[in-house]
Amino acid sequence: MDTMEIFQQKLKKYNEDLKSLIIKKERYSTVRLITFLLGIITTSLTFYEVGTAQGFSIALVWIILFIFLVVMHEKVIDKEKIASNMVKINQKYIERINGEWVKFENNGHQYLDPDHIYAKDLDIFGHTSLFSWINTTNTFLGRQILKKLLECPNKNKKDILKRQNAVSELAKKIDFCQKIECEGMGVDGISHDPSSLLEYSENNSKLFSKSWIEYIFYVLPFLTILSMVICFIGKTLSLWIPFVLIIIQALINLVRLWKVMVVLRSLSSYKGRIKSYQKILKIIEDEKFEDPYLLELQSHLSYNNKWASTQIKDLEKIVEAYDAMNNDILAIISNLFLFWHFHCVFALENWRASSGKSIRQWLETIGMFEALGSIAVISQTNPHWIMPSFNDKKVFIDAHNMGHPLINHKQRVNNSINIDQSICIITGSNMSGKTTFLRTIGINLVIAYAGGAVCAKKFDTSIMDIYTCMRVSDDLSKGISTFYAELLRVKMIIEASKEKKPMIFLIDEMFSGTNSMDRIAGAKNVLLNLSREWIAGLISTHDFELCALEKDSKGKIKNFHFSERYKNNMIEFDYKLKNGQCTTTNAKYLMKMVGIEIRD
Repeated sequence: MDTMEIFQQKLKKYNEDLKSLIIKKERYSTVRLITFLLGIITTSLTFYEVGTAQGFSIALVWIILFIFLVVMHEKVIDKEKIASNMVKINQKYIERINGEWVKFENNGHQYLDPDHIYAKDLDIFGHTSLFSWINTTNTFLGRQILKKLLECPNKNKKDILKRQNAVSELAKKIDFCQKIECEGMGVDGISHDPSSLLEYSENNSKLFSKSWIEYIFYVLPFLTILSMVICFIGKTLSLWIPFVLIIIQALINLVRLWKVMVVLRSLSSYKGRIKSYQKILKIIEDEKFEDPYLLELQSHLSYNNKWASTQIKDLEKIVEAYDAMNNDILAIISNLFLFWHFHCVFALENWRASSGKSIRQWLETIGMFEALGSIAVISQTNPHWIMPSFNDKKVFIDAHNMGHPLINHKQRVNNSINIDQSICIITGSNMSGKTTFLRTIGINLVIAYAGGAVCAKKFDTSIMDIYTCMRVSDDLSKGISTFYAELLRVKMIIEASKEKKPMIFLIDEMFSGTNSMDRIAGAKNVLLNLSREWIAGLISTHDFELCALEKDSKGKIKNFHFSERYKNNMIEFDYKLKNGQCTTTNAKYLMKMVGIEIRD
């Protein structure tokens, strides 16, 4: 069964489940309505024709039946939401394979940083980006961790291989990854920063500094209700006693309830997220893993011999207890007689003392599973892609049959290259594939260091910092021209090279913003500055004069090119990398094709 067929079958199954659940939901709605009407009719007749006791008995039976139907109806609605989410998830997998993923909305545009050393040039974030293609995260920390893996991962070889092995196992656990994604979908605020929840959970402050004060909130309601009961049953007790006690409780509420409500309202905004966290944690806890790193992550969810899902369920119950009395009238009555919301805060403080310090680690673990699951999407949709291997040489790439992962397989053209402590000058006509090839190397390196599978038959590389200079533009607000912006970008690369750390640079059409004489002179000086044993690089150019540097470089600088052919007044590109310098240009042909008359 091929990859497409796997997701098509899953899509078909969940579509069928969804249709069945919609029918079942509508039936429950009808039965609930009929039950309600029959209950009203039969209860009224029983009261009228038989008697009060029998009427209450019949009413109780109908109420129990109605509550049962409500509970069953809610379960069907929950299953319908899951089936609906799974339909969307598998549809997106199919769109990834078909190349229709470019319309995905969660594309990480908020992470775009024009000053990053490579993210903008390599399409890591934003429309039609790597993040857009693979992202299955929903939580705030999940997206932050995925962002970090793509723009500044820990590039220690041991850590890369650890992620790589974890991703390899998750790639086989499609159902597990989809369940995690499903539980995070459609939850209000789940992508928002949970800082306020974490700050409260890790804070040691209490509503009352003296613990004995809490006992007052137990004793006062007990005495108040006891005195009211005694007065009600006719015992000799002055009505002033319960009245005074109620006044005391009212004053306490008036003075301190506002502080209680600040805490509870803030926490209540997390209700949906807490429920989602609990379900995701349960999915992770129940899964069987073999990979040591995944087992290590799973072990972070056990604290005080209790699973995180159980502990966060306790937090969910406290929030639900607050919400149960959050109606204005109910809140007044419950706090006036029971100090209900005070007790909710006391329960929160007890929960915080036992579990609060762990919630950050739980959410980070969820985020790491989400991020690794997103990286695993690459292998899940492209099982024939390979995991790269890492060489201890300073600067080295040996890539066979390598393609750009964001180009659909129907249009993708693959190339091979071996870069060993060398700088490659790529020449070729306009639109021949020079820039795409530079990006192909860069984005595959980004994926490799994140721990994912790369678009190649073989991909051996050393671990290097990646620097790019491609999409450089002027900035009128700062008075910076295109040429000056390029200078600043190239200066950044040269300054970084002085640290003598392994690095690779990818520069497209260097100094295109100035005249040809200055451009060639500047480019030669840059290449000579970067011709170091700890540096590899690729530069695309139309300036054939730069190709002369190969002759005296002792193998440090190598020439490659892309070419085209002309047929029936049309240009045909094969997008295949070839050795040596390009010998053709196509500017006039392109001008003629778009209708510009050539007079010279």
